[in-house]
Amino acid sequence: MPPFSTTSDLIARARTAFQSGRHAEAERLAAEARARDRVSLDAIEILALAHRARGDVAGAERLLREAIAIDSRPRWPHDDLAMMLFDSGRIVEAEAACRAAIAADPGNPHPEMMLGNILSEREELVAGAAHLRRAIALAGEHPQLLANLGRNLQRQGALSDAEPLLRRAIATMPDALPPLAWLAELLEQARRFDEASAMLDRAERLARAQGSDVTLQRAALLSRTERWRDGLALLDAEPSLSGAALLQRGRLRDRAGRYAEAWHDFADGKAALSTASGRRYARLEVERLAGDLRAFFTPDRLAGLTPAQLCQDVPQPIFVLGFPRSGTTLTEQVLASHSRIRAGGELLFVAELAEIAARHTGGAFPAHADRLDTDARSTLATQLRDHYLARAEAFGLLAPGTSFFTDKMPLNELYLPLLRLAFPAAPLIAVGRHPLDVMVSAMSHDFTHGFNCGYRLDDAARHYALIDTLMAEWRRLPGIAPHQLRYENFVAGQRDETEALMAHIGLPMEPAQLAFHESPRFAPTPSYAQVQEPINDRSIGRWRHYARELEPARAILAETIASSGYAA
Repeated sequence: MPPFSTTSDLIARARTAFQSGRHAEAERLAAEARARDRVSLDAIEILALAHRARGDVAGAERLLREAIAIDSRPRWPHDDLAMMLFDSGRIVEAEAACRAAIAADPGNPHPEMMLGNILSEREELVAGAAHLRRAIALAGEHPQLLANLGRNLQRQGALSDAEPLLRRAIATMPDALPPLAWLAELLEQARRFDEASAMLDRAERLARAQGSDVTLQRAALLSRTERWRDGLALLDAEPSLSGAALLQRGRLRDRAGRYAEAWHDFADGKAALSTASGRRYARLEVERLAGDLRAFFTPDRLAGLTPAQLCQDVPQPIFVLGFPRSGTTLTEQVLASHSRIRAGGELLFVAELAEIAARHTGGAFPAHADRLDTDARSTLATQLRDHYLARAEAFGLLAPGTSFFTDKMPLNELYLPLLRLAFPAAPLIAVGRHPLDVMVSAMSHDFTHGFNCGYRLDDAARHYALIDTLMAEWRRLPGIAPHQLRYENFVAGQRDETEALMAHIGLPMEPAQLAFHESPRFAPTPSYAQVQEPINDRSIGRWRHYARELEPARAILAETIASSGYAA
């Protein structure tokens, strides 16, 4: 090397070497440049790229963090660090890196986009949409950003807002498969089946060219129509199916009366999903938590906690409680058909309240009630209320025009005493149906509620029994008396049950609530198709088709079934 080579010369030669694939040479030249100038961001950038190219992610991360420490203003170290952490599966750290990048440069669209996508995948959809919108405002209407925001809004149930975004993305990148598939799904959700089928035809041509298919989505679409048997035939013809496809085929086989095959699909589908995701039910940990909560919320201790005051002039929550697949989505759809009630859906706030309670009490909640000090006793409930309402406001649930909003996150009853402290007057609605019918429906759908209890029948039954026992404890506490809405009674007497429900809330029933299935609102849960139909009794007594397969659950749930007044 000529002795007169400057640092700039070394950097230029290193970049050329890296771009030509000579990574070792690029690393050597960049290292020499950095030896001359320790704070050279150009040298650090090339070194980080070279380290990552040879698989040294830790070395690349160290260099990127050094670059940020030297000067936090340039975008590339923030962007590269966030992307590398995301690609490595370190999502929490990637989120932190995105937030740091936004703080360092609020005009940088890349971390806004990444954070929007991260939050969307974590079901923080409202916050995710806000960051995606910010990225679009900064970078312009890039088609992938439009597609991602459209998908986010679709998952929120805002179909009319999502559709034009997806169409604009497709117009700009017509050969991209995901936006086509998402739009086809949206059209099916909106009951525009012919349009959905035409969009799937377009998606199918692309999928075949890319070595994939849209068979599962086609079957799901057909299952909404009179041609549902054609959907079953499609899945029957497949030599191997994913976990989700097995569940879809199982539901169609159930509809066809092929019950033994259907259950086989349910069990295999759940096992495949559990294996692919790594999700397991930590039974001992869950039982320990339930025991801690029972010990913490004794009548005497609850009486010693100061409840929060009502925040006037803002909509109040209605808590819809129940096991997944018990009828909570139906109940919310009936409620949200009222002009004074806004649908909140499956809100994440209650789990956050448990974390706040642990922090605010210095770790006394939930396992060390004897350490609860006087200050925490008097201020905890107000802290919980304020956090919950702040989150609700960020989700647009406190906007004027309604008196209430719903929170139907399944199994919120685990922390019911915390909810009662934060909202002493909030309506509580406990939704139930025959536990064995719930088990069949739970086995036929994928969900992660209840600490991932839904992947094995025994786990689902045990968690159901545990929550039922806990609810019996909570009902003995002062001020906790949920309105009981039994699914079977609602089907048999929709008007009477709706009137009783609304009397509990304190609002008169409105005619639209009796025609909830005609509501333009889309319920973004697996039950969306059912709540778009008039009330029917098809799912009542469904468990009898699976009596033999349900024997293990029947044994676990015997006491619960008897105490609920159901036959087994």
